[in-house]
Amino acid sequence: MDDTYLVEIRLARTRWRVKETSRAIARTYGAERYRERHPHVTLYGPFTLEDPAQVQSLLDTIRAGAGTIGAVPFMLGGWERLDGMHGGVVAFSVCPSPALVRLTATLARALSCFTVSLNAWDLRPDEKWFHVTIANRLPPGKSEEIISGLTSPEHDAPSHPAAGPVTPGLVARLLSLVQRAGLPGRHHKALIRPILLDDAGLRITVLHNEEILGEYDLLRQQWLTREEIHNPRSWQQSMALYRRSAGFELSAPVVHGQDGIFLIADLHLGHANIIRYCSRPFVSSDVAEMDRVLIANWNYQVAPADRVFFLGDLRYGRDARPEAEYRALLNGNITFVAGNHDGTLRNTVPSARLSCDGQEFLLVHDPADAPATFSGWVVHGHHHNNDLRVFPFIDFTQKRINVGAEVIGYSPVSLEEICRIIREQKPGSEKTRLLRYPYEQ
Repeated sequence: MDDTYLVEIRLARTRWRVKETSRAIARTYGAERYRERHPHVTLYGPFTLEDPAQVQSLLDTIRAGAGTIGAVPFMLGGWERLDGMHGGVVAFSVCPSPALVRLTATLARALSCFTVSLNAWDLRPDEKWFHVTIANRLPPGKSEEIISGLTSPEHDAPSHPAAGPVTPGLVARLLSLVQRAGLPGRHHKALIRPILLDDAGLRITVLHNEEILGEYDLLRQQWLTREEIHNPRSWQQSMALYRRSAGFELSAPVVHGQDGIFLIADLHLGHANIIRYCSRPFVSSDVAEMDRVLIANWNYQVAPADRVFFLGDLRYGRDARPEAEYRALLNGNITFVAGNHDGTLRNTVPSARLSCDGQEFLLVHDPADAPATFSGWVVHGHHHNNDLRVFPFIDFTQKRINVGAEVIGYSPVSLEEICRIIREQKPGSEKTRLLRYPYEQ
């Protein structure tokens, strides 16, 4: 068999969530042997080189094609299937940003000059199927069975977690217990819910016969050494560069009017696992870095005289610092609305009310606690970015606003900005999923 190559982008922030969800799907539907072990978005290939000596030309062409593009955002959401000559494929849908579309087309044009692609999509990059494979080479009928199960009506029911984010890891463990107990499939297949998350390609990985040939860092604009590819510290540096370029890590005070009112929820300071559960742009091995950035972002956004309404879940976990230490580090005149993880937090209130621009706002941690008779806007946290279809940044139909840290870009949002967005709502828009993200569908 000829040597084969593949150019891909491996998942960054969402890798853990996607792997856990894929594992749960494979176990539930008996497709473990077909599961994709390294979630990625294919840019080009698989392919062979017309001349085996053109490996350096391959790397040089990829570097030239990447140029100064930086991180390439995309959105993961929903399920798709395709039956091909090598069997069925079940995948996460990918909605690409214009940057990802351009990068793929540029590489396809340049690499086709001296490669032989084995992927029909490379011949028509403008029609490319962007996806992240869950399982492939499935036997006849299997992909249809999986998609039918995943898209059954039970999966469309809104989720209302009562105690913080529902994690795919927990789902996988529950599924395993259910399966070992021998309970009928109809009782556990509904536990797997589709994800809707943004991510961004930070590195281009080139595979040669399933081994990494090279990895190009899109933010540093250089090929990494073999040591850097596998070094967690190097990945931490790539993630930091991404945060700064995307605006998730502020470096200077944000200028705004005097005596502003700001809102944010669900910092989860000291909580390492929240990095994986909610696909935060940090590495889970260094929760101190997450704390440092979140606190700095708060203080760059909020002046000492500003009012802040924090809507619950300040800290979490046995390794978190005492609440008094965290409070002392945060700017502003802060009102703490109690969250479900704030059992020991002192001087909290169950809810608060604000008025702005002729609108009434009720501030709570869990939107389920809002009275059904309240006709204004419910501002909340609690759901993080775990169900953006039901709890986006702004749901204009339900009049709900999710100010969870992940949803608003990891720094407090002003009430004035929220009012402006409501005031400028475009006709026909029902939901605004994320705030301050480099790419929002």
